[in-house]
Amino acid sequence: MNTTDFVTKNGMYRLMDSDKPRGKFANKHIIGLDLGYSAPKGYHENGEFIFPNYCKKLAGELQGELSNDDMIYTDIETGDKYVVGSMALKSMTSDTVVAEDALYGRNHYLSKDFKVMFETSLGLACWDLTTTGEDLFLQTGLPPAYLETDSPYLRSVLEGEHNFTLRVGKDSKSFSITLLANQIDIMPQPMGTLNSLLFNNAGNPTRADLLKSDVLIVDAGFGTLDTFFIHANQIEGKNTDSSLGMKRILTETRDLIRSELGINVSIPAMQKVLKTGEVEKIDLISFTTKKYKIDEYLKRAVKKVEDETFDFIKQYAFNVEYIILTGGTTETYRQDFIEKLTGIGKKVLMGNENCSHLPVVFANSRGYYYSRLYKFKLGLN
Repeated sequence: MNTTDFVTKNGMYRLMDSDKPRGKFANKHIIGLDLGYSAPKGYHENGEFIFPNYCKKLAGELQGELSNDDMIYTDIETGDKYVVGSMALKSMTSDTVVAEDALYGRNHYLSKDFKVMFETSLGLACWDLTTTGEDLFLQTGLPPAYLETDSPYLRSVLEGEHNFTLRVGKDSKSFSITLLANQIDIMPQPMGTLNSLLFNNAGNPTRADLLKSDVLIVDAGFGTLDTFFIHANQIEGKNTDSSLGMKRILTETRDLIRSELGINVSIPAMQKVLKTGEVEKIDLISFTTKKYKIDEYLKRAVKKVEDETFDFIKQYAFNVEYIILTGGTTETYRQDFIEKLTGIGKKVLMGNENCSHLPVVFANSRGYYYSRLYKFKLGLN
C-alpha cells in the first residue's frame, strides 16, 4: 500500500486548458467552496485550490524564502500571523500536541483556526479579482445531518467583514471583503457532486438521465460518510455517519502504531508520516532512533473501515439504478466497490466523471459552482 496516496493535496491552480471555457454569469463571481475537515477545496472562474486544514500562529519572524505554495495569513485587525496549510505541517513533529477538536470537532466553526482557513480560501478565490465583495456569491455545503443545526454557526463566520492579508510564495495581497447573508447559500453536501455530474464546463446540463433515475450518492470524505438516496425525483433518504471517513482510517492507524510501537502521533502529524511511510521512535536514554514502516498498519485500518462502509451503503444498493462514489476517501475503496456494485448490475459513476482531469475531491466544490451558475441563468436567487 502506497502511503503517499493518503496525503492531503496542496496547490493553487490557474484555469487549465482542458477546463475552458468555464461558464460565468454577467459580472457575478461565484465561489464554490467545500470547507472540508481535511482541506478546503475551492472552484472559481479562474481555477481551483486545495490546501491542508492546518494553521499555526507565528510567534517570531520567518527566515529564508518561501516556496511557491507556502502561505502566510495576517489578520489586519489584530496583526496576528499564521502559517497555513502544508507550510504549517512542515513545522510539526510526530509528538506535536494538537487541539484536534478545534480542527475536527462539531464546533470547529467557532475556533480562530476555522476563520483563518475560510479567509485564506476567500483570498485564493479572489486572487485575480478586484472586489470588495458586492459582486461575489459563495456557494457551499454541509453534511446532510448537520445542515439545519450547523448552518447558523457556519454563517456566523462567512457573513460580515473580512480584512486580511495573504502571502503566497513571494506574492502578497490585502483584502477587504464584505459578504452579506443573501450572497451565501448552503446546500446538502452530496448534492454538490450530483450537480457536478449534471453540468459541463460551460454550465449547461448534460445528464438528464440522472434526474429521471433512482440514484444513491455515496460521499466519503475526511470527517463523515454521507449518503443521499434519490427516488422518483425526491430525496427519500439522507444519512451522515461520523465514524466512516478518512479521519477514522487515520485514527485506527495511529491507534495501531501507539499500541504496537508505543508512539503517539496526532492526526495532523499523520500527514508527514504518510509522506515518508515511516514513524520514528526516539530513545533519550540510549540516545538512539529507530524507524518503522506504517504501510501494514494503514492497510489493516483501511480494510476495517472499508468493510463497515460497504455494510452501511449496501442496504440501498438493490433499490437504485446509479451509484455515485465521491469524496476523497472513496478513492481508497474505488476498485473494490466498483467490482461489487457492477457485479449486481449497477451503473457506478465517480464524482469527477464530468471533470476527469480534476481529483474527485473537487466534485462538491465544482458542483456548488455550477449549481449556482445555473440558478443565476434561470433568474433564481
